[in-house]
Amino acid sequence: MADKKGKRFGRWVRLAAERFLNDLKRARYDHVKGTSKATRKNAPFMFDAWHAWDPCDFIEKLPHVEGEWDTPNVVMHESHIFFVVNLFGFRNHDGTRRFSTALFAVARKNAKSFLCSAVLLYCFCCEAGNGPQVISAATTGSQARIVFNVAKRMVELVSDLREAFTLEPFANAIARYEVGGTFKPINAKASTQDGLNPSHCGIDEIHAHKNHDLLNVLKSAAGARKNVLFVYTTTEGYTNPGPWGEIRHFAKQVLQGVVEADHFLAVYFALDDEDKTAGIEADGDFDETKWIKANPLMEVNPLLMKEIRKEAVEAKAMPGRHAEFKIKRLNRPSAAAGGWVNLVKWKACKGAVDLEWLRQFPCWGGLDLASTRDLTSFRLVWHVNGVLYTHGWRFVPAAAVVGRTERGLVPYQAWVQAGHLIEAGAEVTDYDAVQACILEAKARFNIQMIGYDSWNAKQLVQKLQAEEVPLQEFIQGGKSYHPAMQALELAYVEGNLAHGSDPVLNWCASNLVARTDPNMNTAPDKKRAPEKIDDMVALLMAIGVMQTVEPQENIDDFLKAPISA
Repeated sequence: MADKKGKRFGRWVRLAAERFLNDLKRARYDHVKGTSKATRKNAPFMFDAWHAWDPCDFIEKLPHVEGEWDTPNVVMHESHIFFVVNLFGFRNHDGTRRFSTALFAVARKNAKSFLCSAVLLYCFCCEAGNGPQVISAATTGSQARIVFNVAKRMVELVSDLREAFTLEPFANAIARYEVGGTFKPINAKASTQDGLNPSHCGIDEIHAHKNHDLLNVLKSAAGARKNVLFVYTTTEGYTNPGPWGEIRHFAKQVLQGVVEADHFLAVYFALDDEDKTAGIEADGDFDETKWIKANPLMEVNPLLMKEIRKEAVEAKAMPGRHAEFKIKRLNRPSAAAGGWVNLVKWKACKGAVDLEWLRQFPCWGGLDLASTRDLTSFRLVWHVNGVLYTHGWRFVPAAAVVGRTERGLVPYQAWVQAGHLIEAGAEVTDYDAVQACILEAKARFNIQMIGYDSWNAKQLVQKLQAEEVPLQEFIQGGKSYHPAMQALELAYVEGNLAHGSDPVLNWCASNLVARTDPNMNTAPDKKRAPEKIDDMVALLMAIGVMQTVEPQENIDDFLKAPISA
């Protein structure tokens, strides 16, 4: 899949390839011997060539069930091979798959439903365990049957497959008698039935789900399975409140290295959108040379190119068709908010934050209590020798940790265990824990002032004022935030920021979207942000109150100063 000039593959596939190569190094894989030298002590997982090869061999023994082809059996395209090798090759030290969730996003007519069927059928036959429940799930029965019917037809056509694994296809299920397993389609209504205990789930066209209900039920029901797998295959869709926007955003964060999620595989074929901070130009919707980035099978299926050309002619002539063309043929989202932070520059500011050393210097704080059911943030900043240092404490209720864990995206549980998040309260955040943390920080550090958002903060502010904590309300508008955003941007772009590679702050930074008022003042936009930004808001408020004490020109001079050794 070589693509040095980025002509065949878009940004997200190139990042997926970089991740694969980096993960081979993490697994200490020996390319000559075809084995991992990893042990429990020196690598988080292994790579096993046989486990990567076996599903490919299985899939290429399956027959075509639709269309006319040169060969009776499937010949896998390299885009599918890359996905399957990643998915099954990386193993935990107990022999289970490393990846429990996998996303394959691609434009329509690139065999994604077949890929989902083939992967689920392999799992059903070759890693089933006892009593497996393999499920093709969708919001409607007809959509769920697309993946199921492909698998069912393949089983019907291959007698050796039925005999080897004691399979029997029925109208609404495939039975595997040897292990007491079933492979069946379900829709949202059927998912509420008792006894659901899925081992492997395929959810085709995840973008079409208008809410999280089906996914939440399946995730919760699969909790007892040791080697569970959720496969999402999809083409882009119109914006809705369902899980796709969250999954897509998380996948891109994983590929960019913002969030480390060893359980989550993402392969995302799409044309490139402009990203000035990454030096990426936008691909033209009607540039035929770029279509292959979203349509990898185009190079082996000339009919696909003809179909896309026909739709491109209509999209040019009829604006109403253009949006559909972008979504279905170019795999571009219908609407997306651009991020404010240059993540390459931001991640480079990973200098250590030595709290004991910083105790001798004055500091300023920011307190964001915007969410009682998810993230609450308290953060301090120091400026010493030309560097802006920051450290934060983030609080979440137990229900948020459980919810995030069930959805399998943002790793709240891992962050709690690592000490990056503080679990406080059951359903809502316990503000007594927040108060205790602030009082401890006041006793430990030379806090000059803490800025806070007045929303939902009255009772806690009164308690803190009674303890003589210096507090200042931070008005939530562009006029207040703009100087702080300018200062922070200048600091991190110039390398004059040290955040210690804080994963929660990195995540919030990647989510931050800015709004601009008529006077060109910028402020964080929580409504348009794809995920939580509370930790960045607390950081900006801390910088903002620092600016009210220090003259603006002095702050600018400090931020522009070279980093001291």
